[in-house]
Amino acid sequence: MRRIAPLLATFALACSDDADGRADDGASVGMSLSATTSPDGSGTGTAADTGTKLDLGAAADLPTDTEGEQCAAQMLEAEVEFVPVDVLLVIDTSNSMAAAIDAVESSINADFAQIMGNSGLDYRVIVAGDYPPGGQLDICISMPLSGTDCNPPPAVPAITDRYFHYDMSTGSGAFLANVVAWFSAPDPHGLAPGGYSDWLRPEANKIILAMTDATSASGNTADGDAFDAQLLALQPALFGTPGDRRYVFHSIVSMPVNNPPTAPWLPADPIAGEGGSIQQVSVLSGGWRFPLSQAADFDVVFQQIAQGVVEATPVACSFAIPEPPPGETIDPDTIEIDYLPGGLGPAETFHQVVGLADCAADAFYIDGTTVMLCPEACTLVQGDQQARLDVRYGCDVGFDPQG
Repeated sequence: MRRIAPLLATFALACSDDADGRADDGASVGMSLSATTSPDGSGTGTAADTGTKLDLGAAADLPTDTEGEQCAAQMLEAEVEFVPVDVLLVIDTSNSMAAAIDAVESSINADFAQIMGNSGLDYRVIVAGDYPPGGQLDICISMPLSGTDCNPPPAVPAITDRYFHYDMSTGSGAFLANVVAWFSAPDPHGLAPGGYSDWLRPEANKIILAMTDATSASGNTADGDAFDAQLLALQPALFGTPGDRRYVFHSIVSMPVNNPPTAPWLPADPIAGEGGSIQQVSVLSGGWRFPLSQAADFDVVFQQIAQGVVEATPVACSFAIPEPPPGETIDPDTIEIDYLPGGLGPAETFHQVVGLADCAADAFYIDGTTVMLCPEACTLVQGDQQARLDVRYGCDVGFDPQG
């Protein structure tokens, strides 16, 4: 997945001089009225008083409806959002992890959550690890991500709309097995009676960040393959399928340092060090691997992971039909979408179909007040970092909502 520049969707609305929507004199023929909305939503107003542009193009250049009438166009910017992201941070809280846990507590707000927040992504962080008072070690994440300063930690984790804490303890030997088991196991505080799955959103991409020395974890990569199969079998809508995973698994384990030391080991790099099964999950899912010995540089590691999440998050393949200008209405049956590859074109037109079952590679459908790109059109657009969509409506394009 790659991040795409925000899509600019422009909406064209037929303008008319009389009640039935038809131009009643030749003066309006060949004239296109366009208004743009500024980033702060204030708009540029009308041609008479706030600088709207009048394009006196040739009549032949204007779109027409099926009866030959020419359509003037008013343009609005649609609000297109990125796919939400759920981050599951699973932490080994055995004695050997003291330095790593300290680094997480000191870095996660400034070097991870802040980058995610500044990006504008709709994200949440779920920490799975022993909470105070714990066993060997415990972890408390402070404000602003959580709702506490951890001085002292409250009896129950102070969750927020961005932060959730699943209070369970694991070592490296049962690490992968516990990630699967905790999915549906209730937490001791009654915050997640259905397991940490209570906090996962079906529409969100999943990022799993595993932190363990992995010294007791299986070195057999086949065990990593088995974990992947178990995770995908839990709820395919949440984690995807073998051919279309919706999760990425990053791991911080006992392994050699890269060159430079803070650089991640990539999926194509060989597995080395401890926990071959855990590293194999990273390889399968396209994740990165980092050495646990670099705890002093976890600020850099968290920054890299956060930036990687931001850059890999695609735009959503659905967006709401915006509110029309006061006094205007939108006929959804007239909507067409022009996809401009690279933001420049030439344009490829997507046509409207009745629903998902009627989808084609160059099509979309409308669900209520939401425009939904068909799967193949979605894949095409999400693979184009500079993609732009122009959405037009107002002219009869021959779409039959009855199919």
